[in-house]
Amino acid sequence: MINGDYERASPEEVAQFLKFIGINDDPFGQTVTAGGSVIGIRYDQGVLVAADNCVHFGSTPRFQNVDRVFKINEQIVMGGGGDFADIQMYKRTIDAQVVTDRIYQDTTEMKPKTLAGWFRSTTYTRRSSNDFSAVAVVVGGMEPQAGPYLAYIDSRGLIVEDYVATTDTAQQMVLPMVRDSKPKDREFTEEEALAMIRQGMETLNNRDARAIPYYTVGVCNANGSHIEGPYNVSEDWTLARHNRIH
Repeated sequence: MINGDYERASPEEVAQFLKFIGINDDPFGQTVTAGGSVIGIRYDQGVLVAADNCVHFGSTPRFQNVDRVFKINEQIVMGGGGDFADIQMYKRTIDAQVVTDRIYQDTTEMKPKTLAGWFRSTTYTRRSSNDFSAVAVVVGGMEPQAGPYLAYIDSRGLIVEDYVATTDTAQQMVLPMVRDSKPKDREFTEEEALAMIRQGMETLNNRDARAIPYYTVGVCNANGSHIEGPYNVSEDWTLARHNRIH
């Protein structure tokens, strides 16, 4: 066949064909606004989840007063990173379910392990359906019988339940620091967990170009859950001083 005997399909026709057969030509999409790192630490009496108040547009810190840590109910707090539009979508879906439970006076309130399992199945299903959701969340709270619970769920449906959970840059900068500081024979105390959160947020502010010095902390224990902050990290840039070479 000679090249002149047929005409190449236009980009619009290719997009229509891919849509017709159920394939997105850009399955991973393009994250427009995104949140950075989230840090979660489980201690002996509860859970802490922290994240800075910034949502980026590319590399620009476009919105610097956005809460990325949420209170779901009296037993759950959640922190979200990655595509912030998807985080908002998930949050609206969860809030609608909480309201529905209250309307029908359902005696079974949502638990943190249940929410983590829902995130796992939802993100895995979206990935398998070629509808990728570029998010990473940290879910923490109190299980009625088991006590404090903490889990990390990524965009591919991976779930990790541990005493520390981090996303994005914090996985390289904060996670090893928390593991090195963990007492071998016991859980963190609340004071130790708070100190690790402060140290982790200071590390991110100093070393992560997309972190800002303002952050909020979600606290969940036997007395309920609430959001604290925003707090301001201690900005000490003496580590950046150096001698000029002449």
